[in-house]
Amino acid sequence: MYKDTHRVLIALTLFAGLMVPATQAQSTMLKANIPFDFVVGNKRLPAGEYQIKPAAEKVMLIQSTDARSSAVAMTIGVQAGKSNDVGKLVFNRYGDQYFLSKIWPPASTDGRELSKSRLEREVAAQSRVKPAATAVAAVR
Repeated sequence: MYKDTHRVLIALTLFAGLMVPATQAQSTMLKANIPFDFVVGNKRLPAGEYQIKPAAEKVMLIQSTDARSSAVAMTIGVQAGKSNDVGKLVFNRYGDQYFLSKIWPPASTDGRELSKSRLEREVAAQSRVKPAATAVAAVR
C-alpha cells in the first residue's frame, strides 16, 4: 500500500512540474501585425500578422499566422523600469531595413532581447546614422 501511494505522489509531482513551463509558455504568446518586411537573425520575413512564442527556455519562435514564414531566435532576458499595458515588439531600423530587437509581453517588466546578427552588424557598419527604434504593438 505504501509503495503504491508513494508512486502516485511521485507521478503527480512530476506531472505538476512538467505543466508549469507549458502553462508559462502558453501565457507569453503574442500576436502582432507587422506593417513592414523585417529580419530575424539572418532571415528576412514579409510584412503580415505574426505569432511570437517561446520555443524553448531562451528561444523564441516568430511565425506568420498562415505558417508560411517563420524564424527562430536565441534571446537573453532583459528588464524594463516599468511595465506597459500593451506588449510590443521593438525593431532597429537602418534606412528601410528593420531588425527585430526586443520582445516585451504586456503587463510585465521582463522581456527578451535578440543579439545583433552578422547581417545587422554589417548594415549598421555601412549606415552613417544610429539605428532608430520602431515599436509595434502586440497583443496576447
